Amino acid sequence: MSDVPQKLTELEDLLMNVVWEMGEVTVRDVHRRIQPLRQLAYTTVLTMMGVMERKGLVSHQKRGRANVYRARLSRQAFGAQSARQIVDNYFQGVMKNLVVHFADHGEFDGDDIAALERIVEEAKTRQGPPALP
Repeated sequence: MSDVPQKLTELEDLLMNVVWEMGEVTVRDVHRRIQPLRQLAYTTVLTMMGVMERKGLVSHQKRGRANVYRARLSRQAFGAQSARQIVDNYFQGVMKNLVVHFADHGEFDGDDIAALERIVEEAKTRQGPPALP
């Protein structure tokens, strides 16, 4: 599913968050859920669900007269895929380059650094000792 876009438009993000939260949705479900946040016509939501299906973000099954949509990727899987594409496209495919970028620009606070240190230690434990030359 590498053809799924790495970045969602603002409207796609709003709609996908409803899909991720609810699991299975009809256009009516999505329309009702977003009304307090953004006034959109039902037909706009219907059109956008079709656009998102063509982009590979959602799929649908017919149930009675309604189409029931579900995400093709979980929120976590979409985020992981998007992060990987960002690393590949903008950081020469090297995760370290992304981390260095954030460190160099003061993006990490003390809690972030402590969490990263724990993550690195856990990764070292899982990988075992380095191989000798």
